[in-house]
Amino acid sequence: MIAVHQLAPDVFDRLATGAGGAEAVRELRTAQFSKHLMLIRYLLEQYPDGGDAVRDLLDRARAAAPEAFEEIVGAPLVGGWAAIAGRAAMQDNLAPADLRHLAAIAITATAAAGIDGSAEVPVHDGVAVLPGLGAIESGDAGSVTVTAAGGRLFVMAGGVRREVPAAGGWQPVRVLAASAAGIDIRLGLDDLHPYRHGHHVPPANRLTDAEVERWRASFGAAWRLLATHLPERAAELAAGLEDLVPLVQTDPRSARSATIRHAFGVFGLTLPPSPHDFAVTLVHEFQHSKLSAVLDLAQLTDPDDDGRYFAPWRTDPRPLAGLLQGVYAFVGVADSWRGLRAEVPVATAHFAEARLQVDRGLTAVEESGALTEQGAAFVAHLRRSADRLLAEPLPAQADVDARAKLARTFAAWRDRNTA
Repeated sequence: MIAVHQLAPDVFDRLATGAGGAEAVRELRTAQFSKHLMLIRYLLEQYPDGGDAVRDLLDRARAAAPEAFEEIVGAPLVGGWAAIAGRAAMQDNLAPADLRHLAAIAITATAAAGIDGSAEVPVHDGVAVLPGLGAIESGDAGSVTVTAAGGRLFVMAGGVRREVPAAGGWQPVRVLAASAAGIDIRLGLDDLHPYRHGHHVPPANRLTDAEVERWRASFGAAWRLLATHLPERAAELAAGLEDLVPLVQTDPRSARSATIRHAFGVFGLTLPPSPHDFAVTLVHEFQHSKLSAVLDLAQLTDPDDDGRYFAPWRTDPRPLAGLLQGVYAFVGVADSWRGLRAEVPVATAHFAEARLQVDRGLTAVEESGALTEQGAAFVAHLRRSADRLLAEPLPAQADVDARAKLARTFAAWRDRNTA
């Protein structure tokens, strides 16, 4: 019997505050894994032979090691790939290499399960990617044969059989790892995955070792700030964030970050300018992941609403769903700056600004008249969180400056969007 994932009322309520906790995040991950399975089932039907060989690998891997299987198939970029491939299939323009990426997922799961099997893994831009592990340099071949035996992976390319990781031609996914205040985290810094695109700017190609070390140093310092001053936020991130995708730095004067709707637990970003900016960016983008996962399980806004609203962090008019995403993210941003005030001098000004942005954006959501019953309950919890942030004492000048900045932003928005 097939059951539909639903959030328990207490989990929904906790997530609606803008926080949620590690257990709630794990529930969202479980629901995302289920979504991945549904998309994979649909994509298997697109194989000319029904995907019998790939299906067999997946079925045997799941039976042999269900936890390892869930870790691999539930990975964020599996969701990103499945959404891209599924959309293309529905539009009758699914490329064979995009479909056959499922073989790369299957053989990776097979090796993790410690069972034997073989698959033809497609080559993208000269490399065959084993998701979460790395890439094999494969030249102009269309695919390479990857074999799993006794938990080890081997690749046959150019008539040569090599173990993965091979001495030559192997590029591993780099890792960001940190530990502070008793909270550990380990993330992939993925500059290889063929389906890591879809952000505002292109993903970066292979980082140099020196660049990776800069990412690691900044991430370690950011994690110390989070674990020390915002342990509940850090625990959520440790439970649900799995990968970061470095983006091309197109403007040296500004940092960029973005989350993809169907890839829970990963986001793209340029290297933030400071550890405290990195810390806040981690919370900000993971808020988007959380709300997107909630929206897979609950309808919060009327999809027929065609209103456009002022979002205090940008000057273009936003649809209600986009405004709610921004409010939810900025509840996390405001809370993060609040928690960092003891150590980061600029945090007070940023907190003063962010909490007013939340209040103004949330008021527009509340007054939209386009919330569902669940949406109204969700927003009521957000309002209580916003009011707690507004009640925090701040230096009077910080509040005056923040209100003046918000007024300038609204004036710019009004001038730009008044016919």
